[in-house]
Amino acid sequence: MNTEQQPVTKEFYALVDRFIGLANELTGDHATSRISSVILYAAARYNAHCMAALDHDAANNRTAATDYFVGQYRSMLDENMDNLLSPKK
Repeated sequence: MNTEQQPVTKEFYALVDRFIGLANELTGDHATSRISSVILYAAARYNAHCMAALDHDAANNRTAATDYFVGQYRSMLDENMDNLLSPKK
């Protein structure tokens, strides 16, 4: 599986905003905690699918892929928590 970092562009953030928009829409009918769980599960399912489709040796690279995805999530979560929870200057 190719784990090269692509540059973060305005388009990337626009796509993120589309997902968040859908999540916000769904919170009209479902609890925020439920939507959060759905997003996490959807990301896991989609990433597993991508790995299986793109990595010719997915079964042998499973642990490395899991470590990569978990590391990426931790980094992104930390970045967003810093942005939301840090005092504004």
